[in-house]
Amino acid sequence: MPTGPETSDDLPVREFNRTLRRAALVMIAVGVIARVFRFAIGPTIWGDEAMLGLNVADRGFLDLTRTLDYFQVSPVLFLWAERAVYLTFGDGEWALRLVPLLCGVAALAAFWEFARRTTSPTAAALAVGLLASARWPVVMCSTLKPYAVDLFWAAALLALAVNWHRRPTRMWVLLLLTAAVPVAVASSFPIVFVAGAISLYLLPVAWRHPDRRAKLLYLAFNLLLVAAFAGCLAVHRLEQKGEAGRAVERFMFDYWREGFPPENALRYPDWLLTRLAGRMSAYPIGDKNFGSTLTLALFAVGLWQTWRAGNRALVVLCTVPFALNLAAALMHKYPFGGCCRLSQHLAPAICLMAGVGWARVHVWLAPQLAGRLRLVRASLVLLAGYAVGQIVFDAVAPNHDPVCEMAKNLHRQMRGRLEPGDRIAFDPNSPVFQTATQDNQEVHWYVSRFRDQNLPPGVVPTPADVPGRLW
Repeated sequence: MPTGPETSDDLPVREFNRTLRRAALVMIAVGVIARVFRFAIGPTIWGDEAMLGLNVADRGFLDLTRTLDYFQVSPVLFLWAERAVYLTFGDGEWALRLVPLLCGVAALAAFWEFARRTTSPTAAALAVGLLASARWPVVMCSTLKPYAVDLFWAAALLALAVNWHRRPTRMWVLLLLTAAVPVAVASSFPIVFVAGAISLYLLPVAWRHPDRRAKLLYLAFNLLLVAAFAGCLAVHRLEQKGEAGRAVERFMFDYWREGFPPENALRYPDWLLTRLAGRMSAYPIGDKNFGSTLTLALFAVGLWQTWRAGNRALVVLCTVPFALNLAAALMHKYPFGGCCRLSQHLAPAICLMAGVGWARVHVWLAPQLAGRLRLVRASLVLLAGYAVGQIVFDAVAPNHDPVCEMAKNLHRQMRGRLEPGDRIAFDPNSPVFQTATQDNQEVHWYVSRFRDQNLPPGVVPTPADVPGRLW
């Protein structure tokens, strides 16, 4: 149910709502353009992408279920989707980033459905504007990592859940939600936090439902959720066996350390506030060291307003994922905050409640709808301007890492000069090479794309041993 009705004495409510819906669709279009443009300019593959891409290129579907090389971890269905794209379209940046792009664009549509079914038109338009213009979701659409998938599944499952919550007679919605949850869990590590919140959110509706089918489908949703999570956990435990798996586990613990609570329990409140007001709440902008305080304040106002409006179920839906994520951080299983890309599954809840809070501020400043409409339009113009600024920034400086740029230029130059009989000798573990570049994974990725002409790593023959030239 919406968090509050729109009322006015100076502007027809229907016209106000219709105008806001059009404005929200414009913001979605701006968000899609920003994502597609970032994807189209083809930023160079950076270190993390290169290391995951090497696994996708070098392994078959079954091997992708085992411990990955280069200290990488990724959901198996995402890896399989990337492998399928690689086999179908090749190893270009556009091909390997196609899945994140599609998920990022679809997430906007799913989030709009979620927002418009749960909040007022003002709050929904502002919430969509926050997600559409935020920097991190845009960047994740052109990144060979599963973070855009996290956002998509969070928004999609939430949209299905609130649709059935509002109209429990539509069994097909609950059936679709039930069928989607195991796919979501196998595609995204943190989506289990969102799915757990959905289970709690739907429990009262399913419990009171007069149709037995609703109870059975709700039970099936939970059983599939637990089974999918247990299956992913079992695969992960198999990966941890052996020295390679334990090395990955140690690496990820150190890599995620900032997202784990401190050992001293007295420091928990400060640590938690720092995480909440840091990069995880960077919508549309923000940074660590309380750089996202304003968004967190709007989020808190939104929770208060939603609770005050009597929509306690929505408060549960938007806060339980945080609680479950925090519990996982306490067990050192998944980080809480620290970086926005690791918190994309929380983006729908953050943007929704921040939108509700921002809408409340608009009500305080402009009690009449005519004035409020002007204020909302101005706010959305600012968000759209920020998104356009990102497009201009990406157009002027699409690549920022000199090693990534060098690696891509090396590939481009070699591709123009290689002849059919040429062979390439490349040792990614050469101490001389590592000293020269500090991190060789980007170069390793781009050189590895000459697969038919590459010699085995470490093999350095004489020119007489190859039919053409030796590189």
